[in-house]
Amino acid sequence: MWINLPDHKITNDRSVKPPQNSRQQWRRIRAVLEEKSLQRKRLGIRRITVLRVVDNLSRAFAMFLRMVRLYESGYQNAERKVVQYIDLHFSNLPEAFASYKILHLTDLHLDFVAGTGERISRRIKKLHCDLCVLTGDYRKGMKGRFDQILEPMKKIVNALDAKDGILAVLGNHDTFRMADAFEQMGITVLTNETFTISRGNQKISVTGLDDPHFYYTEHASHALAESIDGFKIVIVHTPELYDFAAQNGYQFYLCGHTHGGQICLPGGIPVVTHLYRGKRFYKGLWQYNGMKGYTNQGCGVIGIPVRFNTQSEITLITLHNGDPPQPVKAKEGLL
Repeated sequence: MWINLPDHKITNDRSVKPPQNSRQQWRRIRAVLEEKSLQRKRLGIRRITVLRVVDNLSRAFAMFLRMVRLYESGYQNAERKVVQYIDLHFSNLPEAFASYKILHLTDLHLDFVAGTGERISRRIKKLHCDLCVLTGDYRKGMKGRFDQILEPMKKIVNALDAKDGILAVLGNHDTFRMADAFEQMGITVLTNETFTISRGNQKISVTGLDDPHFYYTEHASHALAESIDGFKIVIVHTPELYDFAAQNGYQFYLCGHTHGGQICLPGGIPVVTHLYRGKRFYKGLWQYNGMKGYTNQGCGVIGIPVRFNTQSEITLITLHNGDPPQPVKAKEGLL
C-alpha cells in the first residue's frame, strides 16, 4: 500500500556544511521515513516489510552449505579483502588532477562478521590516496543502535592516508544519526551536497547523495542539477540514479550496495542484485551515455557471511587526463 508523505524543500548551497536549517530539514525527512519504516523510491512511498521468510531461507541455505562442506570456504572468501587497482582516463580531467587517487570503500557492515574493521584497517594502511570516499551501509541492521560500529570506524579512519580527506554518504542500512558521529571522527558526510577540491585555479567537484534505494527524495536530483560546471564525480550508495547523473554532465559515478551479488553462479552471475533500476550495473566498471561508473563489490557481507564467485573489495582508482593508450570499445553496460 502506498502512503503519502509531505515533502520538504531543501536548498542545496553547494557547500560542504549546509546551513543549519538545510541539514535539519534533511534530518526531519529521514527521521520520519526511518521511524515509520517507510521506503521512498522514485516510484513513491510504501512501508518496508521485513519478511521472516528471508531470514529463514538464509539460515536454511547456511545449513545446506555446511552439509555439503562449502560453508568454510565461502566464509574464508568473505573474510579476504582484495585490493582492486583501477586506472581511468578522462579527456576533460584538469591537468592539476592527473594521477589523482581515490580510495573507495563501501558496504562495510562492520558488526556482521567479527574483526571486519581490523581486516580493512590492515589492508588500507599502506594505501596512499588523495581522497577516500565511503558509499554507505556501515552496520548490519536497518534499525536500532549503531554505537557498535563506531570503534571499528575510528580504526579505519586512523589507518587512512587521504590528503583531501574522507567523504561519505549513507546507505539503506544507515540512520541519519550516524552523520554527527562520523563528522566528529573527521569524515565529511554529504547529504545531497557538493564538495569542491581545488588545485591552484583548477578544481573538481564531488556530489554526495542520500541513499536512493530506501530514502530517495527529489532533493537528490536537485543536487545533481544544481552542482557547478567542470569535472564532476558523484558518490551514491547504489547505481540507481545513473540516468540522472549522466543527464547532468557527471563524468564519474561511484557506488556499491549490490555486493557484486555476494553469492553468484559460476561466471559471476548474480542470484540477487537488490536493485530496482540499473541492474546491469551491479558490479565493476560500466558506462552510460559517456559517463563512467564503478560499482564496488563491498568490503563486508550481509545475510550469510559467505561469498561465492565474488570478492570482498577495496578499490584504489587513479584518474588520468587524456585518452587511454589503447582505447577500449565498450557497449552500453559493463566494460
